[in-house]
Amino acid sequence: MLNSILMTFPAMLFGAQLILTLVLVKGDICPGQRGRVHKMIPLIAFMWMTVVSLKLEALLVVFALTYFFSQVQISKTRDKGPLWALHLANGLGISFVFLNANLNSTYTIIFSVLQILWLGAVFGQLMLIVARSRLQAFHRILPVSGIISSTLIVIVTAVYAAGLTDEQIAIIMQPFLIMFALLVLTNVIWCWHLLTRKEVHKVQIGVAVVSAIATVVVSQSLYVV
Repeated sequence: MLNSILMTFPAMLFGAQLILTLVLVKGDICPGQRGRVHKMIPLIAFMWMTVVSLKLEALLVVFALTYFFSQVQISKTRDKGPLWALHLANGLGISFVFLNANLNSTYTIIFSVLQILWLGAVFGQLMLIVARSRLQAFHRILPVSGIISSTLIVIVTAVYAAGLTDEQIAIIMQPFLIMFALLVLTNVIWCWHLLTRKEVHKVQIGVAVVSAIATVVVSQSLYVV
């Protein structure tokens, strides 16, 4: 079970890295916000470190993120730091995701991309909330993008199942239904602040992250038949 959970981390962390990179490179943020976003880098590096138990290559991402963080300020700053190191970490991250994913068919390749978009968006939003980012547009855009990517996950999985035999469909039916239920639950929790028109909270998005990880863990059994 622990390995199944850790297998979801690379896609989630890489997606979150892209969001933080976009904020640091293109975001119109004040020095205080930039420093707080910089503080999120060690957390992502630590989570990449847990992936090392699966594949030693994850250390390369850890080293790149650690170097970037060592060269930036965590107090108020307008200095963007060595962005090349952050871009290097992103390149190493996506390489790790696809080199270690189950890419034995077009469906699993598409699923891996959607996994990055879905898990990365929800975890990236959590990082922005913890960093007290004032980029409120992200709190609307990321949940909507999550709904779109999760809908595509269901469609891709359904098309994949359509090509299976009756015996194979019987095997994956239960995990598919569980995945679908968890996926809907995750999106409802994730979008709750939009539905109720209230302020988004880190507990809400944190629960959505846990639910999203559980969803992907269940979905891992769908593409092995």
